[in-house]
Amino acid sequence: MNRSLALATRHALTTQRANGSWLAVPDPRITETALCTLALACSPQPGAGHAAARGRAWLAAGAAPQDHHPVARAVESALLSLALGADGSIDVSHPAFEDPALSARARLLQALALHTGRPVRGGAGPDALRTQLADAVAAPGRLKRWSRVELWSAHALVAAHFGDRKAALLAARTIADQQSPAGDFFANPVTTALAALALQAAAPGTAAARRCTEYLLTSQHADGTWRFTTSDVWDTALAVRAFRGAPDFDRHALPAAVAYLVAAQNPDGGWPFRLGVESDNDTTGAALIALDGASGAPGGVIRAGVRHLARQQRDDGLWRTWQSAGDPPVDDVIAHVVTALARHSGRHRVDLAPARAWLTGRLDGQGRWHAGWYRGLAYAAAEVLPALDAPAPPDGHAAARALAGTRNPDGGWPVEAGGPSTPAATGLALAALERGGLRDEDFWAPGLTYLVETQRDDGTWPGVPLMYGPRPLLTHFPTHTHAFTVEGLFAGQRRLRAAARGGCLQTHGEELSCGRAGGGPV
Repeated sequence: MNRSLALATRHALTTQRANGSWLAVPDPRITETALCTLALACSPQPGAGHAAARGRAWLAAGAAPQDHHPVARAVESALLSLALGADGSIDVSHPAFEDPALSARARLLQALALHTGRPVRGGAGPDALRTQLADAVAAPGRLKRWSRVELWSAHALVAAHFGDRKAALLAARTIADQQSPAGDFFANPVTTALAALALQAAAPGTAAARRCTEYLLTSQHADGTWRFTTSDVWDTALAVRAFRGAPDFDRHALPAAVAYLVAAQNPDGGWPFRLGVESDNDTTGAALIALDGASGAPGGVIRAGVRHLARQQRDDGLWRTWQSAGDPPVDDVIAHVVTALARHSGRHRVDLAPARAWLTGRLDGQGRWHAGWYRGLAYAAAEVLPALDAPAPPDGHAAARALAGTRNPDGGWPVEAGGPSTPAATGLALAALERGGLRDEDFWAPGLTYLVETQRDDGTWPGVPLMYGPRPLLTHFPTHTHAFTVEGLFAGQRRLRAAARGGCLQTHGEELSCGRAGGGPV
C-alpha cells in the first residue's frame, strides 16, 4: 500500500501544472461531439464540413447514449440522431423532463428539432414552446451566464423558425455580447455550439458567428471529438484535499497549489469551478476546506470566502450550489459549506444547526444521502459525514454501515449497489468508513487489496463517468478518479497505523500483522 501511495503521489507531482494547478481533459461523450458536429454541419465556413464529418465518424463508430437516467438517455439519443441525420422523432415525452431542474433540456431539444425540421414526441407544441421561451428570456431570474446564453440560443432558433427576424436578431446580439475574444462562451463546448447554431440562424455572416465556428474548429480533438469544459480550480482543491499530509506532496506541490487557489478567488470572495466563471458554493466550500491551516493562505482570503458563504445562506439556513434562484440545495454542497464554515468557526457567526438538521433529515427520510454533483452512494456518504456534529457510535455511523453492506465479492465497491466495482467508488467508500467510525477489518483489508491490485504502472487507476455536468449527464475526469481513489488509500494507511499502535490487526478472523513494541509501524 505504501508503494501504491508513492506511485500515486508521484503521478500527482508530475501532472501539476506550472501555475500550481491540476487540469484534466475529460473523456469524450455524445453530447459535446453531437452538438459541435451539428453546428459545423450548418456552417458555410471553410473546413467546417470536414470537421463535422470527423465528428460524425466518431459518433457512428459505436457511441452509446448514457443510460443511468432517463433524461440523460433521451438527451444523448436525440443529439446522436440529430448529428447523424437519422429519421424519426425527437422524444421528450418521459415524465422526468417535468422536473423544474431538467425542463430546460426538453425545451432545448425541441428548439433543435424545430431548427432541423424533425418531429417531436411529447413536450409543448411549437407555438407553446415559442411562448415559453419568450417568457423565459423576458424574466430569466438569476441564471448562470452560460445558462442565459443557452436560453437565448434556443429562443433565437425558435424565433428564426417562425420568421420573427426582429426577435432573432435581438437574441443574436445578446448572445454575441457574452462571447470571449477567442470566440467561445465560457470555454464550454455545449454553450458554444448552441450559440453557433443560433448565430448562424439569426445573424449569418457576422463576426460573432465566424469566431464561434473558428473556435469549434480549433478545439476539436484528434479523435474527432469535442470534450466537456475543464475544472482547474475544483481539480486543484480536490488534489490538495486528497494528498495534503503526504510529505512529498506537502514539500513539492502544496505551496504552488495553495498560491493558485488564493489567486483563483473571485472578487466576491467565492471560488469558481474554473477560472473565468461565477463563484459557486460547492467550489467555495471545497477551497476553504483545502486552505484550512495552509501556510500561504492569507487571513483576508479566508475571511472573504467565509463572508461570501454567509451572504449566500438562505432564510432556511441552507445553500444552493449556484447563485441561481432556481437551483435547489443538494446534500454534498450543503455538507461542503458546513464543513468549511466549521473549519473556520472563529471567523463567522453562521448558524450551522439548520443545515446539519436538514442533512440528518435527508438520511432519515431517504435511507441514504444523494449527492447533487457526483453519482453514487460512496461519494455522498464520504462528503456528508464530516459535516455532522455528533461522534459516530461505537459500531459506526448508520450511513457507513449501509455503505459497507454494498461491497462486492472482489473487495471493491460499486458506484451504486449491484454494479461493478470501481477504484474511485472504493476509495470513497473506505474514506467514508473512516469518517463514519467503522473499523471492521473485514471491510478494510479486501478494499485496500482491490485498490492496490487495480493500480496501473503509472500510478493511476481506470475510471468511469461520475461527475454530473450538465445534470443529469455524467462525465469522467481522470483527476477526480485519482483523488477519490487516493483518499481511500490514505484512510487505509491511517487505519493500519492505528491498528499497529493497538496490537494485532485482524481480518476474516486471521492475524494479518502485529504492531511492534512501542507502537511502531506495521
